[in-house]
Amino acid sequence: MSTITYFTKKQLEIERLIINMGFKVRAEVDIEQYRADLFINELSLIIEIDGPSHRKLKKEGKLVNSIESAMNKRDKILLQYAPSGIWHIPVDIEDDIFEEEFKKILGKINEKWVR
Repeated sequence: MSTITYFTKKQLEIERLIINMGFKVRAEVDIEQYRADLFINELSLIIEIDGPSHRKLKKEGKLVNSIESAMNKRDKILLQYAPSGIWHIPVDIEDDIFEEEFKKILGKINEKWVR
């Protein structure tokens, strides 16, 4: 794995939004042979910011929980470290849509762990 880290503008924006919501975020976290864009330890949640090459996931502007979608080998490994899920976000998601969807994610995570 490369030791060079590149932060995209959108990754920095999403990280700032999450921090402003009161969560600690780690960026570019190495997990086994992969690198996760953002990791929120207290939620056991990975957030991946996907560019155009990942558009097969779902339509733009929606977050995708990899538990519910067809998982690839990478996601299966990452899920071992993030049992709440891996959320794939299109790089062109608007901040207000992200915030709205992130609040829904928080509700789902809360329901999952309360049961």
